[in-house]
Amino acid sequence: MSDMPELRPGPPWAMEEMIYAEPGLVGPILNSSAALEAAESLREGGPVVLVGCGTSEHAAMAGAALLDGAVARDAFEASLAPQTGGACIAITHEAGTAATLNALRAAAANGARTILITAKPGTVEADIVVATPLVDRSWCHTVGYVSPLLALTAIAGAADAATCERVVAGTLEQRTRFADAARALTSVDRLIVTGSGVDEITARELSLKVEEGLHLPATPIGMEKVLHGHLPAADASTGIVVIRADPAQAARRDARAEDVKRAVAELAMPTVTIDALPEGHPLLAGAIALQLLTLELVHQAGTNPDLIRREQAAYKAAADASNT
Repeated sequence: MSDMPELRPGPPWAMEEMIYAEPGLVGPILNSSAALEAAESLREGGPVVLVGCGTSEHAAMAGAALLDGAVARDAFEASLAPQTGGACIAITHEAGTAATLNALRAAAANGARTILITAKPGTVEADIVVATPLVDRSWCHTVGYVSPLLALTAIAGAADAATCERVVAGTLEQRTRFADAARALTSVDRLIVTGSGVDEITARELSLKVEEGLHLPATPIGMEKVLHGHLPAADASTGIVVIRADPAQAARRDARAEDVKRAVAELAMPTVTIDALPEGHPLLAGAIALQLLTLELVHQAGTNPDLIRREQAAYKAAADASNT
């Protein structure tokens, strides 16, 4: 973790300022010469493994979805059983996550080329460092997700800057909609977040943001999995967010999402759907959407998302005890 964020007495939270700084990330990152160098490195062949922890692990999953043949691994597990050869892409926003750095070094020792994506270059050695231009001032990381997502978009050639700018701006314009969605979930004491395809990655990140910022238990579950054993633990006090942005096999995904919503309606579960986002980059649109929804939930609950409760002695002690 970086230096402790500013402890503010109330909103606007640093998290909100970071969300609205994200349009300025697109040009510098999409035009990064280091990202182009990383793309060239991947053409040398061998396995491509992406590693990270927390939000960075979700960015790694997004990268694996963007890069043909790549896989995302839990950084701790990757440090225990590193790849042989190929390229290891490590994502650590503040270049200080021990498990991720250990995975990077273990891969290097096994002959892998190393690529580091970070907002704090110059602190960790790697063959290629893709530096992102803004350090997140909130520990409920938003820039810390969008920055590596954009870097991996550039490396994969998945979308151009104009597309990314349109997607970010168009999703930010929908904030009122997410405020309405947050109000629909004010009565819940637990949240299920579900999606299929790349939306399942978005669901994982939204669940993390809700727990970090709102301090509400949240469970990410693949859309089909919701219907296979999880509903007996749910009732009218359980909210659900259904994410539908992935355009692949859209009709079939839409139909299954409707099945989920019909099932949870029988339990009177408050339901929110994230759909109709700007087209062209579903992971990026989902990233901005989940951040806006989290921000509006935070405003409804009156919690401070920036310090993820580490201003409280017990939670700081828990973090210190785990060397996190």
